[in-house]
Amino acid sequence: MANSSQMKKHRLFYTLLLIIAALVVLNGRLFWVQLAASHNLSRHHINLVENSVIQREKGIVLDSGRGDFFDRNGIPLTGKSLSVLTVFPVNHHFPENNKETEAQMQMAQLLNVSLEEWRSFTLALKAPQIWSVDGKPVVLTERQIEQIEALKLPQTAVTQFKQRYDMKPLASQVIGFIGQNPDRITRQFTDQFHSGELQLTSKIGGAGLEKSFEPWLQGVGSTSVSLFTDAKINPLQGLATRVFAPQNGYYPIKVMTTLDAGIQQKVEQIMRKLEVKEGAVVVLDTENADVVAMASQPYFDPDHIDMETGSWSNRALKAVAPGSIFKTVTAAAALEEHAVDLKETFECDGELGKYGLTCWKKDGHGTITLEEGYAQSCNIAFARIAERLDGSKFEEYAHKLGLGVQVGWQGDFLQKKDFQSWDAEEQGQVFSSTTAQQDGGVKAQTSIGQRDVLITPLQAANMVVTLLHKGKVSSPRVVKELRFRNDRSMETLSAKEVDGLNERITPATAELLLSWMQDVVDHGTGKGLKKAQWKLAGKSGTAQVVDKQGNEKVNEWFIGYGPVEKPRYAVAVLVQNAEPDQKNTSIPLFNQVMDVLAEPTQ
Repeated sequence: MANSSQMKKHRLFYTLLLIIAALVVLNGRLFWVQLAASHNLSRHHINLVENSVIQREKGIVLDSGRGDFFDRNGIPLTGKSLSVLTVFPVNHHFPENNKETEAQMQMAQLLNVSLEEWRSFTLALKAPQIWSVDGKPVVLTERQIEQIEALKLPQTAVTQFKQRYDMKPLASQVIGFIGQNPDRITRQFTDQFHSGELQLTSKIGGAGLEKSFEPWLQGVGSTSVSLFTDAKINPLQGLATRVFAPQNGYYPIKVMTTLDAGIQQKVEQIMRKLEVKEGAVVVLDTENADVVAMASQPYFDPDHIDMETGSWSNRALKAVAPGSIFKTVTAAAALEEHAVDLKETFECDGELGKYGLTCWKKDGHGTITLEEGYAQSCNIAFARIAERLDGSKFEEYAHKLGLGVQVGWQGDFLQKKDFQSWDAEEQGQVFSSTTAQQDGGVKAQTSIGQRDVLITPLQAANMVVTLLHKGKVSSPRVVKELRFRNDRSMETLSAKEVDGLNERITPATAELLLSWMQDVVDHGTGKGLKKAQWKLAGKSGTAQVVDKQGNEKVNEWFIGYGPVEKPRYAVAVLVQNAEPDQKNTSIPLFNQVMDVLAEPTQ
């Protein structure tokens, strides 16, 4: 009896255990079902987010958000806004619906293409694309915009596209270009890279002002347009296209340059008309040395960069042999050091045998004073004067006139970020490091701007401004202000003198040299300028050089100012690596540039 009772208790215990185990299994099953359901729900949510991101990624960037450059009158030099047609990829097989087919035909007609061409283009799209011809966006007229919007085709939208560079951009070597440079991003913009503001594929300034002002040009986000579609790439009803843009009243920054777009354009046209293959023109405002125009040849397209040809390089900032325009330095040294009497004469028979030096006038100039030697650009007279000067004086007076140093505007706010307002400006030189400065032959060659002497067109034009300012060496600006998007001033780059130049030539010497420049045009080597619209003054120069192929060439220069009565502009022109036997181009170039500046509208 006891055993029977004990057995019943055991069976009841095992039954309870089985029930508990079943409940545990059931609860475990429910837990995993719920977990799986939760996982599926989360996964579904993730897919929705991913799909949303994918749809946004199928949009197209209309504006990178990068800051732009403007001329002194507020005319855009970059970032031109264009009305364009943006076309999105959709799951569209051109249905037989007559109304929609008619709309497609009308679109093709508006774009001046056949229906077949239009259909082929839209069906091949894998990503949004702006309607372009020969790689350039087609700018829509107001009439086209009105008609396109009336068609209401779901895969098209009229948008505002910001084109960085125009078809024929002005001052392209001054502005520079943007491009990808992963190494520089990780090295120079470490913080922006780690914060995600810049990616390795981001485009940054590669040269010119684009490079100099890169930290300020970086925006706060791009503007894009997207077409919302379902999973089958069909446009969602009621959503259509949407534009996404950062809401910021301060960015992107506006960089206000000192350039005059109208003058710049005409100067570039003159260089092309005179077929200047290599060279530069610099126009400075005599009041403060601001750059009014700066042109460089050969032509450079910032959208198609050929790094090997070097066309992107700004020749106005590159130091080359100056020839006789350097006689301005020699004359200043001779006058200041009292190495010559103004009534003293020199004999020029065309050569100075002991130095192997010849004059451009083979028969010589005969008896000539220093003043006439400057006007006639007599090599022999200047070589004779050079013998009386200590070799160090050439470099000393070159520096006093702003040569052999970087003269482009520099400021504290730029230096804090290790940037220069003039990208790649060369300082030039008077002597190389190994040259025997006291050697008679060295001094003779140096006095006429040959041998080691190298200066830039910017320095040459600024030297004229220095004389007009009685010896004060101004620092040319090409950017005068940074503004926020709402035109509120962010930073002003005030006009200033070149830092570190404590010594000047005397006002009397400066005034005398300016009068000698008038002699050059009146009856000297620049008399071809007497028919110009303004009365002009200046100095010519021709330097013998050898090009990269070992061929003998010449650098043709003319520097000067006008009008003489009340100088407004200082100009330097350089025709580089010209053929020695060709007709001089520098004087006609200087003449035509000055005539443009003399136009009443300027």
